[in-house]
Amino acid sequence: MPEDIVRYGIISTAKIALNQHIPAANESPNSETRAISSRQEAPAKEAAEEHHIPRWYGSYDELLMDPDVDAVINPLPNSMHCEWTIKAAEAGKHILCEKPLAVTTDEARRMISAAKANNVVLVEAFTHRWNPQLREARALIREGAIGRITSLHSDLAFNVAQPQGNVRFSSELAGGSLLDAGCYAVYACRFVLGEEPLRASGFAADTGGYGVDTTFTGLLEFPGGVVADVLSSMEQLPRRQLIVRGSEGSIEIPDMFDEGSSIITTDLDGERVEVTPGLNRYRVQLDEFSECVLTGKAPEFPAEDGLRNTAALVALASAARDGAVVDVERIE
Repeated sequence: MPEDIVRYGIISTAKIALNQHIPAANESPNSETRAISSRQEAPAKEAAEEHHIPRWYGSYDELLMDPDVDAVINPLPNSMHCEWTIKAAEAGKHILCEKPLAVTTDEARRMISAAKANNVVLVEAFTHRWNPQLREARALIREGAIGRITSLHSDLAFNVAQPQGNVRFSSELAGGSLLDAGCYAVYACRFVLGEEPLRASGFAADTGGYGVDTTFTGLLEFPGGVVADVLSSMEQLPRRQLIVRGSEGSIEIPDMFDEGSSIITTDLDGERVEVTPGLNRYRVQLDEFSECVLTGKAPEFPAEDGLRNTAALVALASAARDGAVVDVERIE
């Protein structure tokens, strides 16, 4: 491995990789995209030529065998994260795995064990935690700026016009709004509170008979009686907000994904609107991941953080399925 750059291979030609990860690597001073793969050679070659990537492969295994690939980005469908993360770890590749890290906590533990056994870095790719708005909200909560926190509302919604053929609507590929979008809403609550949820309840709607939740609403109980309501949907107008309410005010982030969005703080002195511009969150994520690979620095958000978020998602899904209040698995 070169001393100052990490050479990435991308497992699949998923849109998130083409539209976000590759441009981020182009901006990053310590990252480059060396190879891309698909299940057939043609789409891999097309993507490589379009994005000026030196190598392409017609199978994921071939990419993992490339000795000049130091790390992989895994943007495969949810149900495939575990298998190919473990294969990448066994091939000695560091892994930046798209969210959600895993479908079950057992899967997440197996992925973490494989990474540790092969001495590679594994991180779940949640980019909104790099945005200054969420970090400012977390700092304000820790300072007690809005008093004792009582509740949160976090949601991520969008509208898919053509569900046919979209992996988000495939039960076999572990689709559904909770895993695809709700994971962000859950993570935002955990992140700003700095706490893990204790109990969960939830309701899932499948309006098209797809076998997955097209809209999900849930409640998470945090220590101290704080309750977060989370919503995800693949059939609503776009929305990506976080609202935190306390005994002496509130914090609102209208768009958790916009690096240049505002944060609105309301307290006894009135309302303040602050614009907190930040760098491309995908670039910031890649910069930090590459630094960890190159220097041995521990990631700010290790894979165990992904395991904890998975535990909350599993509890929400279980609560909706069983019509019960479910304890969230405690991760030590």
